[in-house]
Amino acid sequence: MAAGTHLRVDDAYAYRGIDAVLLENRHLQLLVLSGKGGDVLEFRDKRTDVDVLWHADHDWQAPGDGRLPITEPDAYHDHYPGGWQLHLPMAGETDDFDGTPYGLHGESALLAWDATSERREEAVTLHLETDLLRYPFAIERDLTLRRDEPTLFVEETVTNEGGVAVPFVWQQHLALGPPLVGPDARLELPAETGHVEDYGDGHENARLAGGERFAWPDAPGADGETVDLREFPPYDATIHDLAYATDLREGRYAVSNEEIDLRFEFSFPLDPFEHVWYWQPFGGHAAYPYWNRNYNVGLEPTSAYPAGDVPDAQRANGTLDHLAPGEERSASYEATVGPS
Repeated sequence: MAAGTHLRVDDAYAYRGIDAVLLENRHLQLLVLSGKGGDVLEFRDKRTDVDVLWHADHDWQAPGDGRLPITEPDAYHDHYPGGWQLHLPMAGETDDFDGTPYGLHGESALLAWDATSERREEAVTLHLETDLLRYPFAIERDLTLRRDEPTLFVEETVTNEGGVAVPFVWQQHLALGPPLVGPDARLELPAETGHVEDYGDGHENARLAGGERFAWPDAPGADGETVDLREFPPYDATIHDLAYATDLREGRYAVSNEEIDLRFEFSFPLDPFEHVWYWQPFGGHAAYPYWNRNYNVGLEPTSAYPAGDVPDAQRANGTLDHLAPGEERSASYEATVGPS
């Protein structure tokens, strides 16, 4: 799409039968699924006509009534389109989140959100809100585009409306893909320490040595060599890894690709997002629903880690957080595109 000068927010859209909202300014075009999690399904830089987000290869489906959390871990993927999700009250995999039945990634990304929009001369805002079904959380999310800035500004607020303190894992789940991500691109992530997921039996195509701690970005390879996690492998790779960047110096990361002259940067507060999960399915995620078809990354600021055995593993390593009765937490993010 050629660059335009108009500024708009328009809710007269549907995508696969799901209510959707288009936001647009001179630099960006966004598609947000208000009817499913507030997912950002398009983040297009108009200068290069590149959508930086990755889109799932499988034929995902809309959640049945938009209100049903899923306890079957793999069933989340039936409704996973790629793009950018907010995950609450947990991220990762569980079958019992301290007594609440969840599967993968909680429920916020599966719900229909109430949406209203505001149009001003110099900015447009999409306001989203929802109440979780199985958890006492009320969530609000404002997405704003200003007329002349290549940045999406996001404000989120989570409130515990219950009468007891409850654990939570808060995550921004961004999946980026080609043509931004590729062997000509480079990752910037200011972290001191990395941890490789402790792979269990049946994990296929790991390039990294499971369970290892390392000085970021030089990860120990399964073959004994060192892997520089700032670099991306060839498109014909067969790799599937998960690592965690911790001890962050700044709350941001960026992917730059000089071949297409594009840089995407995401900034976030270190409180509570002290970690970035780095999902690496470079053509090697052999299980459902990927079948080694996808080349992409997930760069996911998260309040706790690891991704498995939630919440016990996070409680054991001291990263699990709690929200007190009536407590409110807010966070702001910026997602920006520009020349590399």
